[in-house]
Amino acid sequence: MKKSLIALSLTALPVAAFADVTLYGQIKAGVEVSQTKTKSGGVTSKDHTTTEIADYGSRIGFKGHEHLGSNLNAIWQLEQNASVAGTDQGWGTRESFIGLEGGFGKIRAGKLNTQLEDMGKVDPWEYSNKNNALGLGVFTRTGQKVVSARYDTPVFGGFSANVQYTPRDNQTETGRNDALNDTSTYYGGLNYENAGVFAQYGGAYKKSAYVTGTGADKAAQAHRVEAGYDANNLFVAAGYQYTNGWDTETSYAARLANDNTVQPSSTDAARLKTHEATVTGAYRFGNVTPRVTYAHGFAPKVNGEKVKALKYNQVVVGADYDFSKRTTALLSAGWLRAGNGDDKTETTAGTVGLRHKF
Repeated sequence: MKKSLIALSLTALPVAAFADVTLYGQIKAGVEVSQTKTKSGGVTSKDHTTTEIADYGSRIGFKGHEHLGSNLNAIWQLEQNASVAGTDQGWGTRESFIGLEGGFGKIRAGKLNTQLEDMGKVDPWEYSNKNNALGLGVFTRTGQKVVSARYDTPVFGGFSANVQYTPRDNQTETGRNDALNDTSTYYGGLNYENAGVFAQYGGAYKKSAYVTGTGADKAAQAHRVEAGYDANNLFVAAGYQYTNGWDTETSYAARLANDNTVQPSSTDAARLKTHEATVTGAYRFGNVTPRVTYAHGFAPKVNGEKVKALKYNQVVVGADYDFSKRTTALLSAGWLRAGNGDDKTETTAGTVGLRHKF
């Protein structure tokens, strides 16, 4: 009886109060099993096998728009992490913004994806931030959500572009660091998509990212290109990434060891130049989509010297099974090796999970 009264009361509210608001999200989680084997100086050791219930980035969001006339709309979005493992809290923890959209394109301000975060088609895998062996968490580390202003052009003949700016005092990585000059960061991207063919470029430039041993501050940059084909049940994509000053030896090694929490310090001058490449292929058979990914990180350089212990190879294989358009079963296994010879680290992992979109 009470439920019927509540439903009747809701129908009495003005329809316009809900007309432009959309509730959406994803709930996705599974069981991850992994083990890391380390060989140092020819001596091999193994960690205990880790088994845990893992969240794959569950989220919930609200978005809407209001027509302002003359082909102009006010747009907004509020999205937050919603881990089924109970580890998230707060609002606006994911992409959240307010802005305007019209014939000129789209301009927004808030916590926004960068172009490098929007890309990532080469990484279709679901995995937790504790297990980069099950997806391209190392390759896609340059993708970020940052407090910024962003402008996106309209699409012309399949082409579009964007520019983005984060002021010094919105930098979450360094804050207001008096050891550095202007820590503003600039982002940009180009996109093309037509008849299943796609190509993307994303770049980032941190004006003052770190201080050298001589006290001078230096910039950092990241560049990535991805291209491929996604139509007629076939998906194939390749990507290449170059960074200079973006990572420290410590932060890069932590990613390879499945720790995504370590961020490069502005006081650490041991910065890397990296080159990485990856390719992914998939084909849909009815409700089943098997896929495979291979990634290779060339030995990065510090001050012109190669760091062979941070060279990596990675393979991920798996398949999705669609119960419906919204619910999918997930199965995958991954292998990630950093270094070689008598000094290397190998992680093997597997996962089975479920994803539901609403």
